[in-house]
Amino acid sequence: MINEPTGQDQIIVEPTRQRWKTVGAVAFTLSLAIWLARPTLTQWLDGVKSVDAAKIISAEVFKGTLIRDVAVTGKLVAANAPTLYSSESGQITLLAKPGDSVIENDIVATLASPELMAKIAQQQAKLASLKINANRGLLVDSEAQLDLERRLDTAKLRLNASKRELRRAMLSYQKQVISELDFVTVQDAKIEADLLYRHAEKRVELAKKRLNFENQTREFAVKSQQLVLNELHRRQQLLAIRAPVAGVIGSWLAQQKEQVAKSQAILTVVDLSEYQAQLMVPEFYADDLGIGLTVNLNIGGNVFVGTISSVSPEVKSNQVMVRVNVVPDATVKLRQNQRLNARIEFEKKTDVLMVKRGAFLTSGAGQSAFVINDDQLARVQAISIGSQSVEFIEITSGLRTGDRIITSDYSEFQQHQTIKIRQ
Repeated sequence: MINEPTGQDQIIVEPTRQRWKTVGAVAFTLSLAIWLARPTLTQWLDGVKSVDAAKIISAEVFKGTLIRDVAVTGKLVAANAPTLYSSESGQITLLAKPGDSVIENDIVATLASPELMAKIAQQQAKLASLKINANRGLLVDSEAQLDLERRLDTAKLRLNASKRELRRAMLSYQKQVISELDFVTVQDAKIEADLLYRHAEKRVELAKKRLNFENQTREFAVKSQQLVLNELHRRQQLLAIRAPVAGVIGSWLAQQKEQVAKSQAILTVVDLSEYQAQLMVPEFYADDLGIGLTVNLNIGGNVFVGTISSVSPEVKSNQVMVRVNVVPDATVKLRQNQRLNARIEFEKKTDVLMVKRGAFLTSGAGQSAFVINDDQLARVQAISIGSQSVEFIEITSGLRTGDRIITSDYSEFQQHQTIKIRQ
């Protein structure tokens, strides 16, 4: 049997004052800890996400002038850079090298075309033959006209003779030397001679008209052949390829002494007196493009202001080609195909509420933004946006001047309404 351990117990009596001091100290410590941890506990209880300040980008909302524009790249091209082509097939001889300066009408290349020279010789021989035939025709016509005139003269002589014979017959008949039958016969002979003479006259007139037509036909054949030969001579002159403008030789498009075909590109001539900027603009801005829009160009560190002169009607690789007139500066040397940066101004608004552009546009779909208050808490605020430029965005509602919003990506905390920014 085990005895009770009651006899081993000792009663310890703690002083009342010491106990209350201890309880008070513990309570004070707990209260202080709770007060210090209150913001953190509140955020934890409310589901507030904490974000490091170094991971976000913020910007202040302000009023200013908003220029809606787009930044693009392009290259500088000569406004007038014609390409020269061969006018005939033959062997090309290039007289000017790339980079050589030329003036207008300088011969930059020559073309040897045996085929054309053979045609010229053939047509020259044909023209000479036609001229000989024309001269021969004149002789033949003269002979024919002479023969007709001889016949006319013969008919006239017969008519005169018949008239004299009629006068003699009339006197003889009146004196009854001849019979009436003989007198009538002489009258018929005179009438016949008169008819023959009139027919001969008409024949001569018709023959002159016919010979005149035939002569004109031969002349027209000669003139036609002369025109053919003139055209061949014109083509012969084009064998000497001349510079259409003053400038420099851009590049050879054919090799020296190469056998080229008709209408084959030979070389380019670049007119350096006037330039254009060739820009490739995203298709998204195609509807905003228009002739006359202002374009700021940065070419080799030099700033130029130009205007859009033409917009391509077609889209290639999701881009639209735009040409901009550039007024050259005599102190700045520009080069063909020089790279450049450009900003096309679509619209200019003054005294508008705006903020710096950022990735929040994509994250918040341009309908919401996190506004930062003095407690480094950022809360979601519904907004609406207007015009956009390369750097800034117009705020039409939801924000005020002086508000600071997060402009970086919201994907990390997009599901939260409030976030805490840790310094």
